[in-house]
Amino acid sequence: MSKILIIDDDRTARKGLYFILKTFTSNIFEAASTAEAESYLQKNEFDVIVSDLRLPKEEDGIALVKEIKQMYPLTPILMVTAYGSVNSAVEAIKAGAYDYITKDFSKEEIILKIKKMLETRRLWLSNIRLSEEVSALKDKYIYKPSYDKIIGESSQLKKILDMVTRIGKDKDSTVLIQGESGTGKELIARAIHYNSVERSKNKFVVVDVANMPASLLESQLFGHEKGAFTDAREKHIGYFEKANKGTIFLDEIGDFPLSLQVKLLRFLQEKTFIRVGGTDPLYSDVRIIGATNRNLEQMIEEGKFREDLFYRLNVINIKLPPLRERKNDILPLVDYFRMKYEISKNRKLYFPQDVIEKLLNYDWPGNIRQLKNLIERLYVLSPGNTVSINDINFDNINNSTILEETSENLYNLPLKEAKRKLLEQFEQDYIKNKLEKNEGNISKTSTDIGLSREALSKKIKKYDMK
Repeated sequence: MSKILIIDDDRTARKGLYFILKTFTSNIFEAASTAEAESYLQKNEFDVIVSDLRLPKEEDGIALVKEIKQMYPLTPILMVTAYGSVNSAVEAIKAGAYDYITKDFSKEEIILKIKKMLETRRLWLSNIRLSEEVSALKDKYIYKPSYDKIIGESSQLKKILDMVTRIGKDKDSTVLIQGESGTGKELIARAIHYNSVERSKNKFVVVDVANMPASLLESQLFGHEKGAFTDAREKHIGYFEKANKGTIFLDEIGDFPLSLQVKLLRFLQEKTFIRVGGTDPLYSDVRIIGATNRNLEQMIEEGKFREDLFYRLNVINIKLPPLRERKNDILPLVDYFRMKYEISKNRKLYFPQDVIEKLLNYDWPGNIRQLKNLIERLYVLSPGNTVSINDINFDNINNSTILEETSENLYNLPLKEAKRKLLEQFEQDYIKNKLEKNEGNISKTSTDIGLSREALSKKIKKYDMK
């Protein structure tokens, strides 16, 4: 219930205001002097104060305004003034009063002003609470202004963040981050960079290895000389040179072309490289962080990845567990994304307990990225202010997540390779979906999709489905 203080030495004026303001609240206090007002203010914080500008015994209404604003900066003050005192009322506003009204006001006019003041105070308080919630999140979770937040409370994540802090203190050792797609490998790489006192002052460069043909990747990393190849009309400075004393993050290092792996190995060993078409070795003090969702040991056995390069990259290894193995992080992530989209989408949504339970019990094959996509989709598409179980369609999320991850990579590939990748992604998701519906029954699934049991078993093995 709103709490209002009326300050006026004229009893009739006070009572007139009292009966008008009763439409808002019954919690109204009256003060006939500055001393009486100060007595109330020592014990109460008011939502609105209405004060006469001219108080008894030459008491200074402007001085009272300053005193109130010092005690309660979020309490709006309405000054009541005679026509001849408008200039003084303006001075009172400069001192901190919210607004003024002349003594010949109508009931509708003052009600409108009080409504506006109460709403303003509510917004002020709401903003303060929101700021406090954001500050609490910053204190609760890892926060760096230069990179996104790493959210979670699980023991697995805490161990990884402890490793990140220690790795940051060592500025040289290479790091290999392994984990499923969507687990936050780039966030961990950025955290390592920004925890390094020296390297954080310099560049953090992300190289999306999977999206670059070998020729382009070589030129981007090592640079090239003018005339090194067709269309090389001028010298190009590569990432290794640009990121000197900083960090280079090689995302999807498992896709690094075999033909270039020896050149990367030489750089890791000697910190030197030669531009494409050049002859002079160049030095760059860059820390390399690689990341992959692929099994590099298996790729070594298949001859697709150099063993010596693997050991050079794998000096420090960080394995990011999937979200299904750190269920304690789901609720903090849900809270974080809810706050994020509540602000960006300017919409409040209530998540009842049955919805929360459904989110906690789901396995999240797309990991954090999938959870983020779901929360954003709910803030866009939920018809009501309360999320219902029916608003959540995990099958739809799985498909859209895979397509989102794939489509942004496909356009940089030759058509034949892009079609192959897209078909593999769809086939994997399709089989997984059918197996889940048939509760892992291979015979029933093979019948449903029109494959022999043997052919289905081979595809299950190919895609490493458990």
